[in-house]
Amino acid sequence: MIKCNNIILAGVARSGSTLACHLLNKTSDAVALHEPIVPAFVPVSSSNETVKFLQNFFEKQRDSILSKGIATSKSTQGKVPDNPRGDIDNKTGKRIKILDGKVIKVEKALKDDFLLVIKQPGLFTGLLGSLKQHFPCYATIRNPLAVLQSWNTVDMAVTTGHAPAAERCDKELKFVLAQERDVYNRQIILLSWYYEQFYKHLPIENIIRYEKVVLTGGKELARIVSSANQLSERLVNKNNNPLYDNILRKELATRLLESEGYYWNYYKKNDVTDLLNT
Repeated sequence: MIKCNNIILAGVARSGSTLACHLLNKTSDAVALHEPIVPAFVPVSSSNETVKFLQNFFEKQRDSILSKGIATSKSTQGKVPDNPRGDIDNKTGKRIKILDGKVIKVEKALKDDFLLVIKQPGLFTGLLGSLKQHFPCYATIRNPLAVLQSWNTVDMAVTTGHAPAAERCDKELKFVLAQERDVYNRQIILLSWYYEQFYKHLPIENIIRYEKVVLTGGKELARIVSSANQLSERLVNKNNNPLYDNILRKELATRLLESEGYYWNYYKKNDVTDLLNT
């Protein structure tokens, strides 16, 4: 494994990567940033340029944290929340975005070599092939049915079966998604793509399951930061969120169970049927 204190966190969109950052910020020796990078600014045509850009970005954030006590990050009241989305907006039918800032305050004593984690699910997943050569890389995953249900409660690109940052990195993905007219089929293609990248580029020990993070009160994140072993948070599994549409759940489950996506390398079909019948 590459030894480096700058850590990449990829993941399936809506699989608990923000929760992971929220929890990692509770540890004594790590700071985790929630999507601080504008994907369009990252050079993706050259691996060397991509890595150079990210190394410079990490160092600028380190300097800011140590000298000013602040870092660039999507935030709510100066902190990374456990979930960037709230309840359903009755006007739109989608969950309300609760993020209100672009900076977090870091109010803990840190050594110069503290662990800095940056999460950008779509961008980093699309770049894993290059990034894994230079940074420790991890990814969050979640029951595929729960992910699809979550995608359909938010106003995000994934709701339409697209991921602009990922498609910018992977032209084949962009082409395949453009050919598929059915939104739910597009979502399943995109979902499988995420898991395919993890299957190809990451060892199993670098995969962080949302369900285990919740079950262990955050201790599962010790895979990334060893001090997370001290976490003991009261967390609730949201895979059966009452905000999810029960009728749509059956449709999505049927399509998943008939598919052959890469998510079956991490979850069993029983995981989907069990959730469906909960």
